[in-house]
Amino acid sequence: MSLAEKLNVITSLSLNFFTSIAIIQVNKYIYINYKFPNMGLTCIHFLITFLGLLICSLFGIFQIVKVPIIKMIPMSITFCGFVALTNYSLEYNTIGTYQCLKALTTPGVMIISFNFYNHIYSNKVILSILPVLFGVVFNSIYDLKFNFVGFLLGLSAASITSLYQVWIGEKQKELKINALQLLTYQAPLSAFFLMLIIPFFEPLYGPTGLFKLDRSPTEWLVIVMSGVIAFGVNITIYWIIGITSALTYNMSGNLKFITTIVVGSILFHDPMKLQQMMSIIMVTIGLVLYSYFRLKETEQEKAKASLEAPKTEEEESLVKQAN
Repeated sequence: MSLAEKLNVITSLSLNFFTSIAIIQVNKYIYINYKFPNMGLTCIHFLITFLGLLICSLFGIFQIVKVPIIKMIPMSITFCGFVALTNYSLEYNTIGTYQCLKALTTPGVMIISFNFYNHIYSNKVILSILPVLFGVVFNSIYDLKFNFVGFLLGLSAASITSLYQVWIGEKQKELKINALQLLTYQAPLSAFFLMLIIPFFEPLYGPTGLFKLDRSPTEWLVIVMSGVIAFGVNITIYWIIGITSALTYNMSGNLKFITTIVVGSILFHDPMKLQQMMSIIMVTIGLVLYSYFRLKETEQEKAKASLEAPKTEEEESLVKQAN
């Protein structure tokens, strides 16, 4: 991996990390203080993302290309399923159970990529993921409570999230488009499909409704600001998966898990428990090992490809001479 490629990956991961932390805090503020519905806010975020992408294309940052809409519909519907099922999983499960079921997204990505897209993972990469999963589960082990409906919803949410993340990368390859071009189609389609299902999940009117009439300009300003931050989150997600993989994006998300524990302990002067420290150590070890093994494998793959390319050219020239 060249220096430019490494900087590209580091930049995208860093931007995603900071925008993701920011959007969590802003969204939490909106939910608590403005009682704004979750899915309605997500819908607004995608509309603002689409508007931001149109502005970027007008300034020549990227070019919108024609893509068959029919190819984008399954991915957009999958996103709606991911949003709805994740919300229901959080509603029907304890925080600990929710986190543990959410952690299944990582092996889910690997299973889908292996079975349907022929991605092969080395034993070293697979083993590096285990301490991350154990760390997340260990942190939540005392808050685990089983109920069949909650388990089914959480498992479904993890499965459809895995599929959505894999498709972000595979659709870019299949349609030969970049992250911004793909998101230009997916954002408005997902917003449209969310509009269709929102009436079944959230109130449209009243004090917590999407169309509450007496919202102040300050409220709408904060909501729009959250949409601008979400624009950054959405772009960096597609960017990371496009230049690395769905698995790498998934693993990088565990940095937020560590940050949440550490920052929460500092801000609220809450002494960190031994359980939390052990979880952080396990997750950190897994992330370091995964990063090291994937970097080495990427370098080996590129070296192998560079050695095979001259042979192919030489064989072609010999064939031409023979003819």
